[in-house]
Amino acid sequence: MKKSTILKNRLSEPKAIVAPGIYDALSARICEMVGFEALQHSGYGTAAVQLGQPDVGLLTLTEMASQVRSISRTVNIPVVGDSDNGFGNAINACRAVEEYISAGAAGLFMEDQVSPKRCGHMEGKQVVSFDEMKGKLKAAMDVKNDLDPDFIIIYRTDAIAVHGYEDALDRARRATDLGVDMIFVEAMENMEQVERTARELNGVHLMLNLIEGGKTPLVPFKEAEEMGYNWIVPALTTLYSAAKGMYDVMSKVYSDGVSEEYMDRLISFREFTRVVRLDDIRKEE
Repeated sequence: MKKSTILKNRLSEPKAIVAPGIYDALSARICEMVGFEALQHSGYGTAAVQLGQPDVGLLTLTEMASQVRSISRTVNIPVVGDSDNGFGNAINACRAVEEYISAGAAGLFMEDQVSPKRCGHMEGKQVVSFDEMKGKLKAAMDVKNDLDPDFIIIYRTDAIAVHGYEDALDRARRATDLGVDMIFVEAMENMEQVERTARELNGVHLMLNLIEGGKTPLVPFKEAEEMGYNWIVPALTTLYSAAKGMYDVMSKVYSDGVSEEYMDRLISFREFTRVVRLDDIRKEE
């Protein structure tokens, strides 16, 4: 069964899916090993690990699709891609869907920011009109219906920071009427907005993006599920935990040299061979 079909069927069940944000093949593999049943590719994380730069629209479609392909090939569970703002106009959005389907993604989200875009929790965002975004979404849905009807199209609106919550909610309703598969209202600023979005869009598949230190309150997974969110994404926990662990240990190495003192903060050589599946390679050899 295609991963898109697996995800579509799973979304029809009442239990929410917790899909951690991942940024490369290694973070994806580890999250799969831990037990997560689906993954959300992070453009923020991809910019960090590929460029050492912030998420401000520097990555191309080719670079993003390549990262999605690498991740999708590494794991056996569905991966939803971050396609930024579709990388241009409606024609570019068509190609983005084609490339992400080809890369093995089970779906993608597409946001309504202008180019160049930026992380949803940064300041200084701008959004296109909904009429322009409607063209992108209709184009994206046409391509998915032709190539893979089970592929999930998620509409992300960043309008709260630009025009306010009411505009974001109106855009979400209009996108629902278009027939998108899921709604993602980005950077909600308080619990009232989180709760109202779920209430106003009752019965619609909803994504909740949670970032430690971000604009949206950290809602417990069970509470979010009870509200009606069924695609819950701890978006940057993998990236931030990896960066913090690496910084702390390497600071110790820089100051004191290699030692046994920080071994409890490292995965062992043998354990890491399990992560990268060395035993499978040995069997093939």
